[in-house]
Amino acid sequence: MPAKRKSIEISIKQQAIEWIATEGGGVPSRAEAHFRKRGWRITASCFRQWWRDRDQILAEHGARRRIVGGGRRPLLGAVEDALIDLVYEKRIRKEKVSRSWIASTAIQLFQASRTEEEQEEDPIRFVASDSWVHNFMARNNLTLRKRTNLTTLTDDVLVDRAVAFMKFLEDHKPQMNHERTILMDETAVYFEDARPYTVDEIGARHVVVRSTGFASMRITVMLAVTASGKKLPPCIIWKRKTRGSIERLGGCNVAYQPRAWVDQDLLLNWLDWYYPAVLQSTGQYIVWDSMRAHIGQRVKQRCGEKAIKMAVVPGGLTPYVQAGDVGIYKSFKDNISKLIEDWKCSDKVTFTKGGNPRPPEIALVSSWVARAWKQTPDEVVAKSVQACGFNNDSSTWHIAKHDVYGSRFKAAWELRERDGTNGDIAETMSAVMETLDDIVIED
Repeated sequence: MPAKRKSIEISIKQQAIEWIATEGGGVPSRAEAHFRKRGWRITASCFRQWWRDRDQILAEHGARRRIVGGGRRPLLGAVEDALIDLVYEKRIRKEKVSRSWIASTAIQLFQASRTEEEQEEDPIRFVASDSWVHNFMARNNLTLRKRTNLTTLTDDVLVDRAVAFMKFLEDHKPQMNHERTILMDETAVYFEDARPYTVDEIGARHVVVRSTGFASMRITVMLAVTASGKKLPPCIIWKRKTRGSIERLGGCNVAYQPRAWVDQDLLLNWLDWYYPAVLQSTGQYIVWDSMRAHIGQRVKQRCGEKAIKMAVVPGGLTPYVQAGDVGIYKSFKDNISKLIEDWKCSDKVTFTKGGNPRPPEIALVSSWVARAWKQTPDEVVAKSVQACGFNNDSSTWHIAKHDVYGSRFKAAWELRERDGTNGDIAETMSAVMETLDDIVIED
């Protein structure tokens, strides 16, 4: 059985080239006998190859094992270039690309690239194995990535909506009373970590994560901050068969709903609590996303009665221009997750006869939410608000610093400012509303 080939570090090749150039008199074949005495088991042909490539080898870093462009050439050649182009085209269209798609497409391209005569003269059996797909992805700097958000907008539409919304804020900021401008959104807090990851032994093929029985438990919290960076009391949506008005409990407001989510009736009560008539003033705004309940007719009417102007974040933009998604939620959820985990590991959890854990009492949950919200740093809140359009320097906005959309947004923003066009988002929002007409909110 022939000996297994081993790669050799560039630094060793460089030593050999230096010896050949000096003591070896420029004759690479002399190096074999010399270095055999030092224990090197390298053939003369290798020394000759290194000597031919000496300029490239001497220019490389010593820790590498192969010069740039070295190694076996890819089997498909030009066909591989066509395949990588197809991969990029699908990702530009935000379409999913799987390893199986790469394999099947590679086979199709390979078969289409060869004539019957070529196949008869030089038969090549190409099956696009798992190892080939792995190496293809490594050669072309590709890897499997987890989806980061659910937007299906094209890059152009997303950037256009972002520019229009930010221009809307810029035009209305002089009229805003920042103490009476509220940025609000709802977020779900789950009692069991939904992430499918755990620490385990390298190479483990069977990784099971047992449910702790808390998977069905969750609460919904409405978090609100002012444009000046002040945190307002959080509002918990508590699931109960009978609906009730908002109550004050342990530093939080609590709303009782048959479903633990937001509807227009709840929002009407929320607006009455957070925009009381006795504090009504000019410059009142509410900034929230385009969820159906937020833009319902009754909510719009109540906002009009209270002289509250709405700034609705267009669909697909919440990860980039909504303060909660930019930074506030992560800090809040990190804080409350620790409290939930402490409770789950304590003897305060009660169980049913069937052995299932009972949900905690509302008073305990209220204390968690109040404590986690208090621990959310004011600096995080202020920076998140500023990054979502309330800083006068557009280069500090989150969307402007985004690794994918940042450069395109800045170019579009500068063009819009230079042209002096108005930032009316009516047309943009009308398109958003049309897509929301048939949406049904389910618990």
